[in-house]
Amino acid sequence: MKADQVLIAHHDVLRGLLRQLTETTDDQTAERSRLRDELLRELEVHTQIEDELFYPAVRDVSPLLSLAHAEHRQIDDQLATVMRTAVDDPEFGTEVRMLSATLHHHTFEEEERMFPQSHALGDERLEQLGRQLQERQEELYRSGAMRLIVRLKRMTLRLV
Repeated sequence: MKADQVLIAHHDVLRGLLRQLTETTDDQTAERSRLRDELLRELEVHTQIEDELFYPAVRDVSPLLSLAHAEHRQIDDQLATVMRTAVDDPEFGTEVRMLSATLHHHTFEEEERMFPQSHALGDERLEQLGRQLQERQEELYRSGAMRLIVRLKRMTLRLV
């Protein structure tokens, strides 16, 4: 699978989690908490594989890296707001929808603009990069360090 295909598949996971989270109601606190925590983990993994592998690989073929990094910071800020908002708070749904809109914009920019630019790397390089992304993603899912990072981030954001 090529790099852009790996990332689009993971974008679909993120969009699906946000859709599910958006569809929950104020009385579904356990489900909201579970989905919110899963979204935090998936966003951490996704950001890390893009920052470590994909963005450096496309640095010479895409002028959109600064924008992508800025959008990652914006997503992090909005995720922090979602993490700080009680799942039974009437504003929780609004905060999730704002995060969803930002994430949708970011994934659209990547999928419609940056990924086509990445094709300049050639099929062989995109296949190799795709394997690296998948391998790193699996490493991060198994990583005790990643679990700790997610746990600490979750605890820290909820305390602030």
